[in-house]
Amino acid sequence: MMKKIKYLIIGNGIGGLSAAREVRNQDKEGTIMLISKEPYYTYYRPKLTEGIFKEFTINNLLVYDENWYKQKNIKTALRTVVKKLDIENNVVHLYDGKIITYEKLLIATGGRPFIPNIKSKNKEGVFALRTIQDLYEFKEFLKSCNTVSVIGGGLLGLEAAWSLKLLKKEVNVIEFAPYLLPKQLDMELANKLEERLNSLGLSIYTNSQVEEVLGDARTNGIKLNENRQIPTDAVLISSGIRPNLDLVKDTAIEYDKGIKVDSQMRTNIENVYAVGDVIEVDGMILGLWTAANEQGRVAGANMAGLEKEYKQPKVFTTLEIGDIKIFSAGNISNYDKIYEYKDPGKDIHHKLFTKDGTITGVILFGDIKDRNKFNTAVVSQLPVDEFLKDDDRFN
Repeated sequence: MMKKIKYLIIGNGIGGLSAAREVRNQDKEGTIMLISKEPYYTYYRPKLTEGIFKEFTINNLLVYDENWYKQKNIKTALRTVVKKLDIENNVVHLYDGKIITYEKLLIATGGRPFIPNIKSKNKEGVFALRTIQDLYEFKEFLKSCNTVSVIGGGLLGLEAAWSLKLLKKEVNVIEFAPYLLPKQLDMELANKLEERLNSLGLSIYTNSQVEEVLGDARTNGIKLNENRQIPTDAVLISSGIRPNLDLVKDTAIEYDKGIKVDSQMRTNIENVYAVGDVIEVDGMILGLWTAANEQGRVAGANMAGLEKEYKQPKVFTTLEIGDIKIFSAGNISNYDKIYEYKDPGKDIHHKLFTKDGTITGVILFGDIKDRNKFNTAVVSQLPVDEFLKDDDRFN
């Protein structure tokens, strides 16, 4: 039996959901179907690390419940896996033998965790968090663990490490780079962050690479470069994502690191769009919930016949762990001058990075309540002299 769908969306992450929502805003009658291999409606994936120490049910995480999909007349095919795309004939083949034809197709298949090349990485006790099922399995395993090692000292890795600490686990963080958060922090403030994390009971290993997972069937340690060994009962890999490109590899859809799209989220095939972690934007895989949400909105509008363009956002970062608060925005590596404000008594250290008299980046360590003001200065490329008229704390 062949179903005919006007708007077919593969993947129900926030990109796919946002597109479906926008299509329905513009086209009240056209049939919409969301296909997902997961058994759940779209949920807040960024909250999974928080779920390590908090008790969540899937209902706590859902963006919308089943009634919303019914009210919007959006069909869903959960626990459904796409076997093959036939873009010449506008047909999708499912693993259960069903066939769906479409007028417009959106690929929002997301990404999968990047697993570094580590010897014996398939041992019991090695995890990566991408789905709520991953979270359930990890939490169950943690019940028999005292020590957990997190591979990757990025934002998600540090947030996961803190969640594990709140569970009263001994936690190691293994970071390949010379210091934590090299895209968001300079070395001075990264070292300050490391000191603070150590004081909270986390063990940080920078300039470190995991070469092997130790143990028999189940992990009992990891081996680092320079022949160092650390005992551990579990390993959580947080090393970024790679786009799920399997569906497009045997098609004419162009891809490199991710699927290539234009500013309307359209691929090189006129009626095929793509959004979220599966695409590359300016040669980068963004891997951001907020970006996927906006891309979905733009794609949905264009699929329904409007003309909308996606403008890549200026990325900013907020990290809050215990009483540690950090905000970072803009470019902190290409500058000719730094303006600083310090209040050691309150553990506040702010830095403005400028190039040719213009604010290009900012790091706020400690007090981040004025982050919107600083972010606006970065995004609008405000002249630093103008900024300093209103804020005389910087020398």
